[in-house]
Amino acid sequence: MNTNQENAELLDKIAEGLKLAIRKLYEKKAANNELAVIADDDGQIKWLPARELLERQKNKK
Repeated sequence: MNTNQENAELLDKIAEGLKLAIRKLYEKKAANNELAVIADDDGQIKWLPARELLERQKNKK
């Protein structure tokens, strides 16, 4: 396996780990009826219900 393939695989694993961590964070916050902080496409900070963000994440799959 060459270095580029290894790097691509590592990046894929990191991306999947981040998605899992974010999902777990949203699940925990949603269970406590809390808000989560995100940045929209323009970089503006938004506070949204974690349940809404969890739903958005599930719909992206």
